[in-house]
Amino acid sequence: MKKKILVLGGGPCGLSAAWELSRYGYDVTVIEKEAKVGGLCITNEYKGYRFDLGGHRFISKNKELVENVCRIMGDELLTSDRKSVILLKGKTFDYTLSARDIFLKMDLWTNVKAFTSYLIAVFTKIIFRKKDMSFEDWIVNRFGRTLYNLFFGPYTEKLWGISPKLISSDWASQRISLLNLKDVLLRLLKLKKGTPRTYAKGYFYPKKGIGQMFDIMSEEISRMGGKIALNAEVSGINVNNNVVESVSYVQRGVTRTIDCDAIISTIPLPDLVKAFPGRLTENVINYASALKFRAVRFLNILVDQPDISDNTWMYVSEGKYIMTRIQEPKRRSPFSAPEGKTSVMLEIPCNENDETWNCPEETLLKRCLADLKELGIDIQDKVVGYFTTSVTHGYPVYSLDYSMHRQKLFDFLACYENLITCGRQGTFRYIFMDTAMEMGIAAAQNLMLDNLCKKEDVQLMRSEKELLETTSITA
Repeated sequence: MKKKILVLGGGPCGLSAAWELSRYGYDVTVIEKEAKVGGLCITNEYKGYRFDLGGHRFISKNKELVENVCRIMGDELLTSDRKSVILLKGKTFDYTLSARDIFLKMDLWTNVKAFTSYLIAVFTKIIFRKKDMSFEDWIVNRFGRTLYNLFFGPYTEKLWGISPKLISSDWASQRISLLNLKDVLLRLLKLKKGTPRTYAKGYFYPKKGIGQMFDIMSEEISRMGGKIALNAEVSGINVNNNVVESVSYVQRGVTRTIDCDAIISTIPLPDLVKAFPGRLTENVINYASALKFRAVRFLNILVDQPDISDNTWMYVSEGKYIMTRIQEPKRRSPFSAPEGKTSVMLEIPCNENDETWNCPEETLLKRCLADLKELGIDIQDKVVGYFTTSVTHGYPVYSLDYSMHRQKLFDFLACYENLITCGRQGTFRYIFMDTAMEMGIAAAQNLMLDNLCKKEDVQLMRSEKELLETTSITA
């Protein structure tokens, strides 16, 4: 008899796990609480326009994963190049942040302060061996206080909603390792040759939005015999002697229970833990409650003009502007907007049920159009429609003690031999789509090999200390 596997969550990680298991003949059921699959990687269609939930693209160093995605997508998969910038103080800077760009575009006094604070930071770190306790420490200890105050601090606080003093430095080395002032100085003085390392530019992207990739993947799962239950929210994990025997879920007001031999969970880690009500201690409840997610609201604007720029997306670091990113979907795919038209998607971080979350759409549009105009993007007379979307679990908040709380929840779940958690939400990690997909596949493979004792290898793959996106598909 085929093993019956339940996959909780139908995002990139969960679908990839189900896809892998279905390929090898396992009896797989995906339980997804939303009305469509994709998780954070869905695409919404509106009046001939397409909008993702955020800025997604597919790129991976895993050749087998790339080959499989290309196979199932066929001609529906495009290749493109990213062009991204940072808007700051009326100027446009390269993304990732280029020290050369800073020196050429900032005034002399700012450059003097930047270099002075950089030198102070370098010598202070050497002499006093200062540790990186927070995100602020990590930046200041490497780049100095001036660049922190200009770029890194304001953007980070706006994105996560708390002071960088209270954010762990764990993920900083992955995303902010490319700015090297000493390296750039040597190059400017022609004392060093070669090309500095940079982020990958080339990427894959589906014609009809990132959600198309997971729609097709779900069709593949169904074709191979897998099942997907939509509008189904997990309500309970039923165990016997530390073995999960079944899962209860609510679908359209009706509670259902389904038996299983094993579970791969990609739902938010705190939500999974709370599905064990009879086994929770006060400490475990507190650990789960301590892990917070930053919500995101997206303002999607239909624009009656051919384009707004040649940038895939634009980062907005200054705190006075409500958005953190401006994106033009047609830069990923020309099929994102009708011919001769374009669209703009604004990413607006917030907390669930705060003022920004509850702001009326019309009021939010008015505020954002004013911000865009001040940033040099005046589309007020070109708007032909708009709508908002939102997610409650956009970014895991890396508070100073998040790692301890997360590990306590992993420890609580470790005794359940046939349960493994993975994915962005399931491991409370700020990972990209390709890593989530790889984690799902790895979880499936470990399960097939009866190797769930190696759960940690899956949960912590591609650790925060590893560098990201240094290889382009078009290289």
